[in-house]
Amino acid sequence: MKVSEKSKLCPVIESIKIFGNERKMIVIYYLFDGGKGFNELEKLTGLNSKTLSTTLKELEESGLIKRTIVSDRPFRVKYELTEKGRELRSIYEELRRWGSKYAVDNSFR
Repeated sequence: MKVSEKSKLCPVIESIKIFGNERKMIVIYYLFDGGKGFNELEKLTGLNSKTLSTTLKELEESGLIKRTIVSDRPFRVKYELTEKGRELRSIYEELRRWGSKYAVDNSFR
């Protein structure tokens, strides 16, 4: 079996394709605390507005977050995790445990 064929069958690889880059994972992390506006996410994540906008669109298209218009004037939106997105919490808890053991003390680098 070719590597590309195997990756299409592997749920880990397919999951990584959906939410597994740094910027997506950071946005999801901050949304575990509840819905946030664009400007708040921009400040929390440190992503520039273009990158954040692209990331939010990708997460919305994959069904991990939902976008709700809060007001028209001034125009404000709120981003929240969907049920599908909230189900990632246990993965983040495992990342926290692993990171506490290996990444925070720089022994991984």
